[in-house]
Amino acid sequence: MQNEKRTAPQMVREYKIGNTTYVVKSHSRPDATEDAVSKVKRLIRNDLRKNTAK
Repeated sequence: MQNEKRTAPQMVREYKIGNTTYVVKSHSRPDATEDAVSKVKRLIRNDLRKNTAK
């Protein structure tokens, strides 16, 4: 199985809001250079810069 992609273990979380249960699944690449929090912060900063430049 040489061509098989290697990924980090999948994370599964359940959130209950009111009468609805949300199942959130996530995974990441083992060779990722930044974590999810850093990436979201970077995306928000970039978006704010674009919006203030208009």
